[in-house]
Amino acid sequence: MHLSNRLLLFLLIGAVPIALSGVSPNLLFVGGVYMVVLFGVSAVDYRTNPLFKGLAVHREMNSKFSLGVENVVTLKVINRSRYPLKLRLKDDFPDEFLFDEIVHDCSVAPMDQTDIAYRLMPLRRGIYQFVDIHLRCQGILGLVVRQRRVPAATEIKVYPNLQAIRQYELLVKRGMLHQIGLKNSRRFGEGTEMERLREYLPDDDFRRMDWNATARQRKPIVREFETERSQDVVIMLDTGRLMASPILLEASRLPAMEATSQKAMLKLDYAINTTLMTAFVSTLKGDKVGLIAFADTVHQYLAPKPGKKQFLTMLETIYALPVHAVESDFEVAFKYLAAKQRKRALIILFTDILDNDSAEGIAAYVSQLSKHHLVVCVTLTDAGIVELAEQKSTDSKSVYQKAIAERLLQEKRATLEILRRRGVITIDVPAHQLTMAVVNKYLELKAKSKI
Repeated sequence: MHLSNRLLLFLLIGAVPIALSGVSPNLLFVGGVYMVVLFGVSAVDYRTNPLFKGLAVHREMNSKFSLGVENVVTLKVINRSRYPLKLRLKDDFPDEFLFDEIVHDCSVAPMDQTDIAYRLMPLRRGIYQFVDIHLRCQGILGLVVRQRRVPAATEIKVYPNLQAIRQYELLVKRGMLHQIGLKNSRRFGEGTEMERLREYLPDDDFRRMDWNATARQRKPIVREFETERSQDVVIMLDTGRLMASPILLEASRLPAMEATSQKAMLKLDYAINTTLMTAFVSTLKGDKVGLIAFADTVHQYLAPKPGKKQFLTMLETIYALPVHAVESDFEVAFKYLAAKQRKRALIILFTDILDNDSAEGIAAYVSQLSKHHLVVCVTLTDAGIVELAEQKSTDSKSVYQKAIAERLLQEKRATLEILRRRGVITIDVPAHQLTMAVVNKYLELKAKSKI
């Protein structure tokens, strides 16, 4: 129970005659009666507070949260009393989440309800615990504020970004993928699956003439083919030490978010979000998707399979995939892949490259794979390092930081060039561009029948 400002004011008024009782003894009696009446009225205000039985509140949210994006939580407040309520609510959400508001004030009309929505952003995958909802409500007379705790403990799982998957599904149905930066990948004239017949054009391959259709239409008709389906896509996730590096979220993505922890996501978590989207798009395109997660050894393997069931299996596999504080052994990973994957496939490797030596090591193994597979190496540009390299030097510390950042960027460009010379396709983009860059590259390669 808490005293309202109104009650404190009334108590101050009652203290005046008591303080002046030395002038007249009757003032002490008046002050005493005033205090007794005030405390009696306050007790009635406390006992009739709708928080006892005239109020209900519960929490609504998705059973699975998405990593690195805003997830909406709604507190539903129902006023079953005959009086308007002024409430203050606080939800016990996990301390590790970024949040936009922590305390919520609202007014609810008699026999009415209201919704209070706030946003949370998890930065790590895993299982988290919501606890109780705390309420404060003024009495009908506004004298006493009562507190109540509503039991609402529940467990929540943070998965890779499922919101992006739902958005993609919706935009596919509407034919509006350009809104999220995806390019139209459908390309006729390549592949082995016939899509349609059309009139012959001067630059068409004569071997694609459909003579039966030409005879029926009495004009040259050619067959057009859609990009081949049921190809293999294998995603390799490096879960070693370098993928544990945090990358700060851009300020533009968190305009109103506050944090109880650092505003950063691990490189591995960005890679996992992109893996999930790439796998989903690949299954929609009819391809078979597989996974290898490795560090010093191979920790997870899923053979390429088609369909939604494979996508869900991959989701559960990478949901709790940990970072391993060891150096990654690419030789072990690539030999394992070579033994398992005989059919030509698109290999998408998510990793981090520290120096020329590591790039030469990766390139040596990848060059062997590239004889049978198409390999894409994906790395992340650290916006923090780029910012340091571009900053103006104002003192000795900034000069030193700028020099180190420029050296790191130069070495990374050189290592990626080594990979490109060995026939590896490279992608190096900022974290917020990673998913669209990888998916667009997959669509481009598929449209060109390079897989």
